[in-house]
Amino acid sequence: MQNVKYVGKIDDLPLIDCSDFILGAEKRIIFGPGQFWDTYVMRCFKLEPYSVAPPNQHPWEHQALCIGGEGKFMVGDTEYDIASGYWMHVPSNCEHTFWNTSDKEQLVIICIVPKEGDVNPLTASPAQKKCGFC
Repeated sequence: MQNVKYVGKIDDLPLIDCSDFILGAEKRIIFGPGQFWDTYVMRCFKLEPYSVAPPNQHPWEHQALCIGGEGKFMVGDTEYDIASGYWMHVPSNCEHTFWNTSDKEQLVIICIVPKEGDVNPLTASPAQKKCGFC
């Protein structure tokens, strides 16, 4: 058997600075192309107190799970309270956002998107940019 690591801590994964489009946030790729899952990307976002993900929409659905903290999730015109243990579903082409409402702790969200959905809107191609923040 090759020297493959099959278990690890999320906080030990490489940090991807996403503060240029979500101020006060960090991102880590848990699974994705080249890391056990070639068609989807599982990401972990941590938002500092009062950080906000910008409203966005795109042609794919995605799923999310809050694993720490508390905040708000808005999908379409409906706003929900979220906290650790809450799941979220985003239909395709539906505007959505989430934000941390705590003044003390991070909001931690695991989010799954198809591999084409894991882009930085500031460096995305023109075709990807029309989707908004992904």
